[in-house]
Amino acid sequence: MFKEAVTMSHKELNRLQIIQETVCRNITQEQAAARTGVSVRQIKRLVHRYRTEGAEGLISRRRGKRPNNAFSAQFRTHVISLLKERYRDFG
Repeated sequence: MFKEAVTMSHKELNRLQIIQETVCRNITQEQAAARTGVSVRQIKRLVHRYRTEGAEGLISRRRGKRPNNAFSAQFRTHVISLLKERYRDFG
């Protein structure tokens, strides 16, 4: 029944405004691409997601997930223990 509250970053709010202007045909897709710094093809994807999912479609899908380049907690503790044991006087 009720929609969940969604928070958007400043970048996502700016992107939403530009996509809305594009959908209303106030600006072209080329102008939208230049203003957001992405390709025209990406603008077409964003317009499609906006039309199908609404403003929520423009929110990053990676939000709340661990970065791909993050180390696991186990690896971090292993490295810290090595530093404390073998390299106590280093640095």
